Amino acid sequence: MTLLFLTLLIVPLVSPLHLAQSVDPPLKDLLTERELREYQRKPKYRDRIDLFREVFDRRVDLLQRYIQRDQLDETADLLQKISALSHYAGEQSSNAKKDKDLRSSEVKKLEIRLRKLIETINDLQTTVPFEYAEGFENTIRTLEQLRKTLLEQLLGEALVGIRTAGEKGKGDPASLSLHPGGFSLASPPARLQSRDRFTEEEFEKLQLHQKLEKRVEVFLEIAEARLEEIQRRMKGGEWEEEEEEENPLAFHTYWDMVHAYRRAIDGILVNIDEKAIYKTASEKDIRKSLEKLNKQIQVFIPQLEPIKQLAIDRKDEALYRELEEAQEISVVAQKGSLLGLGAPAQ
Repeated sequence: MTLLFLTLLIVPLVSPLHLAQSVDPPLKDLLTERELREYQRKPKYRDRIDLFREVFDRRVDLLQRYIQRDQLDETADLLQKISALSHYAGEQSSNAKKDKDLRSSEVKKLEIRLRKLIETINDLQTTVPFEYAEGFENTIRTLEQLRKTLLEQLLGEALVGIRTAGEKGKGDPASLSLHPGGFSLASPPARLQSRDRFTEEEFEKLQLHQKLEKRVEVFLEIAEARLEEIQRRMKGGEWEEEEEEENPLAFHTYWDMVHAYRRAIDGILVNIDEKAIYKTASEKDIRKSLEKLNKQIQVFIPQLEPIKQLAIDRKDEALYRELEEAQEISVVAQKGSLLGLGAPAQ
């Protein structure tokens, strides 16, 4: 999300959502009676992680209803509670010791759900008054930290060395959405095409192809097309027209193309994960998809570093941050595909 700077104001504007407590409320105050009974009845890590996934779903559904009814005070309070819940979920992971628990399907399901919830909250933020932005940003940061913790459990140290010491960049809130491979909780499908920075033709291909292997191919084509166009521009090359067709990416900025690349790779991960976890694709199809991803991602990763240097040369902070996101998701895809194909975790 974009950082919001206030200028020309003598008295600072205090966000209603900036009143976060320094200490999280007790867990019993964050759960319903039924949820608390289930939490107390099931002390095992996997069961509690699964419970937190269900709780997050319910809270974000409630958040949407509050916003639809313009209940902004309730929205502020609920965002703080979601942040606190993410802290409690993170504590569960800190206390878990067994590898089979840390890399269980319950952990993977929660990680997938967090991706979608973060996108939903990003979308919801654009529908409320500007002074409420900080609370959304705080909640998203806590959910992203929880997701990073889960990813490190699942993939070892895959993310180390990818981030800089600074805070993770957020990108443009108007550009964020759930990719066409998942379930949209906040945005109508018609908006996905422009928000993901996919072309109309690419979006139609994704809608047309429901088989996992073919969808992965389309996502890889989207990612490859962006890297090729970026390289062409960096080298000052001319667009080679085929059958007098215009360049479909002619009006896409560098940021647009890196964003589309990142969304395409993330789309692959979510599609493969969901098919594997919910057993809606054969093992053969999943393996073929992983092989294609692993082969291409090794080609893609080296092409990202020169683009980062371009961002530095242009002093383009937004592009640089998007590049960091793209590099991170690419490394996760590389490590994840290797693990899926049977390589030992590192």
